[in-house]
Amino acid sequence: MRVLLTVNPAASHFFTMVPLAWSLHLDGHQVIVAAPRVLTQCIRRAGLTAAVAGGDATFFSCWPGGTPLTGQPMTDLTVFAAVAERMLPDVLALTQSWRPDLIVSDPVEFAGPVAAAKAGVPWVRHEWGLPVPEHLMAAARAEVADRLAALGPADEPIAVVDTCPPSLRAQAPGPTVRPMRYVPYSTACTAPGWLSAPPERPRIAVSMGTVPIAEGVDGLTAAVRGLADLDAEVIVSGSGAEALTDLPANVRRIGWVPHHLLLPGCALLVHHGGSNSAMAALTAGVPHLVMPQMGDQFEIADRLTGAGVARTVPFDGRTPEAVAAAARALLSESGHGLRAAALRVEIAAMPSPAAVVTDGFSS
Repeated sequence: MRVLLTVNPAASHFFTMVPLAWSLHLDGHQVIVAAPRVLTQCIRRAGLTAAVAGGDATFFSCWPGGTPLTGQPMTDLTVFAAVAERMLPDVLALTQSWRPDLIVSDPVEFAGPVAAAKAGVPWVRHEWGLPVPEHLMAAARAEVADRLAALGPADEPIAVVDTCPPSLRAQAPGPTVRPMRYVPYSTACTAPGWLSAPPERPRIAVSMGTVPIAEGVDGLTAAVRGLADLDAEVIVSGSGAEALTDLPANVRRIGWVPHHLLLPGCALLVHHGGSNSAMAALTAGVPHLVMPQMGDQFEIADRLTGAGVARTVPFDGRTPEAVAAAARALLSESGHGLRAAALRVEIAAMPSPAAVVTDGFSS
């Protein structure tokens, strides 16, 4: 079987799809990943074949002018439609020349579903962990249908790969949902020697994700300053870390170390509310301190806090004092850790990507 994966120009969107792509490949299927050029090297480093779709499109180049990039929930959805418009001609050409048997798309990538309908190919939606709320998905689909009306609407997916742990789902899964264990992937690294040694005091990881958003540095600075007086070892990585100056004595800035390697030795993850960061911490059974910046990160923060595995510092309250208070509470209370550990067990019991591929996606 030939399987075409379509993904938006964000590494985090792609990372969630890598375990399924590997499982498809290991099961003997041919896999190509179609994405804008900015992801080409990322796809190749994952050992997968890339096809450029959408040229040099990025979320930044397609972001509507005058719309705030941070501090806002996912209310303006035109960026996804704009990216789909850029990607669609190339995805259509690839479906005609390569003739895939199945298309798998990230939840807010819409060129793949439209191309699938045009070519009469079934498609699967691959969720990225804590799902985008349905009311936002419906609004995004309506925006895409309006802008791509000349090609007709997309068909419904024959299946939805859902990596969200059951107890965190907003609603019961439908008949097409294929639960799949979240397997962390965020590219490779050379493991530093200190990583395998047990920490001498509580270790706190801080990361604001992979997207280089300048406004996010303020949140990162507040996090680092807020953790400065704690009796803890603070490890900072990810976007914006290189811009930090005058680091406190208990803070170490590192090159990229994947969360699934770093988090098992940590007592807490401070992050921006990205789904990959949230799911990596849940997989490791680690509580969260969430500082949402944009998009669905506010919904994710609410979901994690409501589940009792996190505390949230709101966007307009990102001060060192607020971070310090939340971190101290999380480190001193056992309840958040116990609930995080229970979710880790729940995730481990979900079907593996290999099992999902073996079962197939027929409706």
